[in-house]
Amino acid sequence: MSLYIVATPIGNTEEITPRALRLLSEADVIAAEDTRNTGLLLSRLGISAGKLVAYHKFNENARLGYLLEKLQGGESVALVSDAGTPCISDPGYLLVRAAADAGVPVVGVSGACAVAVALSVSGFPAEPFVYIGFLPRKAAAAAEALAPLDGEITLVFYESPKRIVASLQLIAEIFPCCLLCLCNDLTKKFERTYRGTPSQVLAEIQANPHAEKGEYTCVAYSAAASPKDAGGSPTLESLLIDIIVKSGCSLKEAIAALSSQLADTPKKEIYAASLRLKEMKL
Repeated sequence: MSLYIVATPIGNTEEITPRALRLLSEADVIAAEDTRNTGLLLSRLGISAGKLVAYHKFNENARLGYLLEKLQGGESVALVSDAGTPCISDPGYLLVRAAADAGVPVVGVSGACAVAVALSVSGFPAEPFVYIGFLPRKAAAAAEALAPLDGEITLVFYESPKRIVASLQLIAEIFPCCLLCLCNDLTKKFERTYRGTPSQVLAEIQANPHAEKGEYTCVAYSAAASPKDAGGSPTLESLLIDIIVKSGCSLKEAIAALSSQLADTPKKEIYAASLRLKEMKL
């Protein structure tokens, strides 16, 4: 009777560990984020997919009781995500907590994790680093999530291929001097790593006709870099974002606040900056 948190390959099937292979074979139930993806993996590994059950963010609460009942009945359950280590930007922590509270042993089965892989190849210091999951869609919320870059820190986040350009544009706007290591399709056949400032990486992405394929893991490093424009002064966009983040106000209110702070700056310039900020749809 144990709940096994089993890491699976993030791309290359050879990343599966002998221990993970054995436990997936022996488990009474395999709770998978997507039974189709995990079914294909199990087929490649020569493991029966007959013990698969779906466990994802849409049925997490409903399926919790069933899995807990299996565990308390003496069966073993292996929790897997679509790729990598479960519970890292994937459902699972509720089951882990419920199992632990019920006295069920929870055992981590280590293996691939995109965060660790990207951090290890970045060339940036990992003490400390901050992992923020997927970057929020709203520009103001994304800027707040990126705020740790205002200090000397390494920050890691995931991004989808559809939003990577907008996210890079935002980083280039508010932290143009930080350094990026952007990993695409980690451990897969067409794996590619982009390195440089946000504007340099953005230019490479925009020049790549296949950039909207494969997931991204981004590692950003800033040695206490502050948001600056090319002339060394804070951009109007970054000042607006700073007001929104610190005050929790609307963009309209931030425009008014910034206009009063920068009396010598024409209001039309601040308004134009707000329009550019609106165009950053993440």
